Amino acid sequence: MNKLSIIMPIYNVAAQLERAIQSALNQTYPNIEIILVNDGSTDESGSICDAYQQQDTRIKVIHQPNAGSGYARNAGLDVATGEYIYFADPDDYFDINLIEETVKIAEKVTADMVVFGYFNEVIQKNGQVTTMEHLPQLEGTFIQKAFRDQFRNHYAVSPYALWNKLYRHEFLVQHRCRFTNQKVGQDALFNQLVQRDVKKVYFHQKSYYHYVSMEGSAVNRYRKERFTYEYNIANQFEQWMMYWNIEQEYKDLIYREYWGALYLELSNLSWNDSPLTSRQKTARIAEVMQNDNIHEAVNGICLEEEPNAFVKRLLQLLRRKQYARALRLMHFRVLVGKNFQHCFRWLKKQFSQ
Repeated sequence: MNKLSIIMPIYNVAAQLERAIQSALNQTYPNIEIILVNDGSTDESGSICDAYQQQDTRIKVIHQPNAGSGYARNAGLDVATGEYIYFADPDDYFDINLIEETVKIAEKVTADMVVFGYFNEVIQKNGQVTTMEHLPQLEGTFIQKAFRDQFRNHYAVSPYALWNKLYRHEFLVQHRCRFTNQKVGQDALFNQLVQRDVKKVYFHQKSYYHYVSMEGSAVNRYRKERFTYEYNIANQFEQWMMYWNIEQEYKDLIYREYWGALYLELSNLSWNDSPLTSRQKTARIAEVMQNDNIHEAVNGICLEEEPNAFVKRLLQLLRRKQYARALRLMHFRVLVGKNFQHCFRWLKKQFSQ
């Protein structure tokens, strides 16, 4: 029976950590090791890890200075002895049969990666939980060429998430798939490396993982490096498509990646803690629009096929170089989203009945 390593990067999640660790310990698959990497937590997370290590020999604990979740996962990979790797987050949980069923699939078809579904659970302020299930659009085994031909369908459902995928350890080592020190988006960069050379993927239309978030808990703050992080992801995606020699076929996806970097920078500049003046923000967007890849994406996206009226309007303003108006529109969107999130959710529910 092959061993599987569950790697969990941990930073200041004491309130949710025990549930996550327990969901790993409760797995029906017996041959596992659980690697808890305490990434410089300042709360009780480290003590919780040590307590569980004393209770169960399957648990390994690594304590390191804070270096970010990417380097924490690398530390786990460095000591992992399993033939398969699974990455879980410490503030979520997963069903007891996740490892048993996905390892069985991986062994049966000799897959480099198994992709499965997940539940997105939002805990509202009144305690009510809203759950939405996300399943892969594909099903079954796809060898390299078929995976590339059907990539658009894979791309549509969380292609960059770690926790809805099982990885063959030898493949990761062979192709030097490691995490960077990028503070945001290191999971995307990692998955791009994996999927670039993957030879066999199995898509399993069953959900196991519970991705949990609290309503209004997202920490939306200005990051000076945000555009650089997102641009790195978009640029590596384009290099990936060029590596496959199908960049023309998936040109629209390349445009979307670069557009996503610009969109998030517009949002980034709209947070209340941004230290820039209105004039500086406008100058920043003008500077970003000088980038050839960003400029081409903004002008290359087909407006007639864009279903989102807000995005369409933003693109129109940017094409006309009306950067100040685009920023004001994004600021309004951020303000409305922050203050009326619950109201929008209620209206959506009413109209969907």
